[in-house]
Order: sequence, then C-alpha cells, then structure tokens
Amino acid sequence: MTAPSTESDAPVALPWGEAETLTLDLPQAWRSTAEVVWPDLTGGIDDYPAALEKALNAPEAGLQVGPGSTVAIVVDDPSRWTPVREALPIIVRRLHELGVRQEDVSISVGVGRHHAVNAEAMRKRVGDAIADAYSCHSPPVDDLSAYVDLGVTPEGVPVRVFRPVAKADLRILIGSVLPHLQAGFGGGYKLIFPGTSHRTTLGALHRQGLSAGQAGRLLGGNADQNPMRQAIRSAARLLGPCLSISHLLGAPGEVLHVAAGHPDAVQDQLAVEARRRLRAPDAAPADLVVAGNNPWPGDPMQSFKVLLQHRAASRPGGVLVGFFWTEADQIDRSFPMPALRAIAASGAVGGWVIRRGLALASDLVSAVGSPSAFMLRWARELVVDRTVLVFAPPLYDRIGPRLGPIRLFADQGQLWQAAADALSRAGVDSPRVRVFPQGGLTYAPEPEPRTSPQPASAV
Repeated sequence: MTAPSTESDAPVALPWGEAETLTLDLPQAWRSTAEVVWPDLTGGIDDYPAALEKALNAPEAGLQVGPGSTVAIVVDDPSRWTPVREALPIIVRRLHELGVRQEDVSISVGVGRHHAVNAEAMRKRVGDAIADAYSCHSPPVDDLSAYVDLGVTPEGVPVRVFRPVAKADLRILIGSVLPHLQAGFGGGYKLIFPGTSHRTTLGALHRQGLSAGQAGRLLGGNADQNPMRQAIRSAARLLGPCLSISHLLGAPGEVLHVAAGHPDAVQDQLAVEARRRLRAPDAAPADLVVAGNNPWPGDPMQSFKVLLQHRAASRPGGVLVGFFWTEADQIDRSFPMPALRAIAASGAVGGWVIRRGLALASDLVSAVGSPSAFMLRWARELVVDRTVLVFAPPLYDRIGPRLGPIRLFADQGQLWQAAADALSRAGVDSPRVRVFPQGGLTYAPEPEPRTSPQPASAV
C-alpha cells in the first residue's frame, strides 16, 4: 500500500534544474491544506552496468546474431534521460563478441517529429567513442527516399521506416517507459513507430485514439486497450526481429529497473511497475493543481505535456499552474520561436480566439487527416475550460506575459495573485490544492475503478 496523503505547513520545494530546488511561495492558507504527491522512487539501481549485464544474460534477451549480421541500434532522443551513453559500450561489445563487425552496426536516434539531432548533440547522446566508431543517424523525417515502404497496417497506417533500421537483421531498441498521453506509456516499439518513421507514418499513428474521447484519457492505460499502441504493434509485425532494452527512470542518472527481451513483453512488464510507482492516488478533482516539469530537460513545449498529465487532477473551471525550469537555448527545441512570438504577440484577444477556436480547428484537422490533429487536440483539452498559468522566467523574458490563452510569469507573487483572482471569479475562497513536484514522472488519469494498480505515494 502507498503512504496516505498528508498536509503540512512546511514550505513545498520543487526540484529545479539539475541540482537546485525552488520553494513555492504559496499563500499560507493554501499551503496548510495542500496535498503533495511524489512518485515512488525507492529501490533504485546502484550498479547500472551490472544490472544491464544481468538483464542481457536473461534467456529472453538472447542476441541471435553472428558474423555477417547487420544490427540497427535505435536510441531515444535527447529530450529523454535514458542512460544511452552507459548502455551502448556494453551492447556493442557483446555484438562484437558474437562476431558482428563494427561496420555492420548502425545507430539511429528515434526523433519522430522532434528536432533533428546534429553532430554535437549526437556526440553528447551516444558518447565520443561511439560517435567516432559507428555510423550514427538522425532520420530525415520528410525525405521519403530515405525510408523503406513495408506496407499498410490493418488500422490504415502506412509503414515507412528509416532504411538502416528497416534493412537490418536485428533491431536493438534502447529507451524508457514514461507516461504518454496517447500511447499509455512511451518506449518499446515506439522508438521506431514513430521514432524512425517517415512523417506520413508518424502522422497516421498520432491520429490513432483521437476519437476515443478527451486527449489524455488513454494516459497510463493498458497496451491491449490502446488504439495507438495497437497500431504500433501492427506496424512492428511488418519488421524483422527486435530486442528491447528498456528502463524505468527516476531523475537523470537514477535507474529504477532495466529489462531486456521482446519489446511487447518488456513494455508490459515495465508499464505495470510504472503504474505502481507513478500514478497519482485517486482523489476528487482539486481547485488548484501545481505541477513542476522535473525531470524533463528545459524544453517548455515538452513541459506542457506535464500539465496535460495532471489535467484530470483539476476540476473544470479550476486553475492549472506549471513550474517549468527552462534552459534559454532550449526554448524553441520543439516549437519554432517565430511561431511562439506570433502567438505571444496576439495578446489577450488572441488568447480568446485560440481558446474558442481550438475546438473547431481540432475537428477540422482531424477530418482532413492532418498530422497536427493530436497536438491541437491536446491544446484544446488543456485550455478550453481551465485557467493555465506558467512560471518560466526565461520563456517570459523571450516572449512576454502571454502564450495565447496561457499566462506566463517570472515572479511568483504575481502568479499566485493571478491564481487567487481566477479562483475568486469561480467563487472559490478556500481552494483544494494538489502539488506534483516531479510532474514529469507522475500522472493523474481519468478516474478508474478502485481495482486499478496501486498509485504513487503522497506525502
């Protein structure tokens, strides 16, 4: 059983950046009743190389390769904190011990629709020795000539996979299981579909499940009931053999579990543990929800997913507050700066239009099959019936106090006053408050029966 929820007058401190903390200056009346929800990160691995070697020695993780075999290693992109640099030397050593030649091993980053990984970022991701010795790729998502067409899934998804990955005799996937709004949890075959797939494939995959209700309803769910995950598994049947080396992570540098084997089996195994450790306790929706973006790196657009992961914890008409530690050079990693500035320049009027026009825009792009449909659906669910406030000083400095209907802050006093004003307009004087300091790990799905897996601890 998890620890019961408790309330305290003690200040609430969020992890902030790589090693700092940030104290929330919550009004005293709110602080004394706030519920603080932390993930269960107990029992981390002390010796990761030894744990990985043990996972690779399991019978289900056998490497069926030898002299003349080609191997495509696929790793997740730099927005994740999977221990890729630590894992790769162990994996390539084992391949070479089996007779696989260095020139027959390629490494691809599963970027999907994120920014391409340049040479500097590639070295940081895989390590200098690996970057110098092996062919490393960031798949060009729009260059159809770089992909192999493997057919179409029963769900109607065209399966176009980056050539080095599609043509290899074996694919080794190195990733992590984290909460995902559409796929339930990330990781596994998702590193290929959509990670190393053409834009037409990733667009079709991201449209799976949009008709299942509100965006995020599939968050943390079972793979066998998830339309996107089922379409991914259908696509994987058109490929040859794959081995998954997957992780359950805490903060960067903290590995809770590593497993190796068939991607479906490993994914299902780690998803069970992720639910136990990361799922927030069931509770009545709060008036005010605060979520920090830790341990996500400082990319604010990725951090908005943190608010969506905790949207169901707040009631309609309530207030969602994000605390986004943001690196100045990462602000436009997932969304171009000109577009951010254009939205910011529209001011309050633009926010009004966006809030009321998102439903129509979302329905329109879904009807025409646009790959942007899933992003608009998420945006619609986030802002359509809640006040969204974000503390992110570098983002505020770059684009000002608004991002469409979302208000940005560099001063906590001003932020909490804006939250109090919004709650007062809703007739709430004594709000129920929930705080998720490590919101990049925790998640709050739509309410489920009480027979669901054990949730994360609240202390």
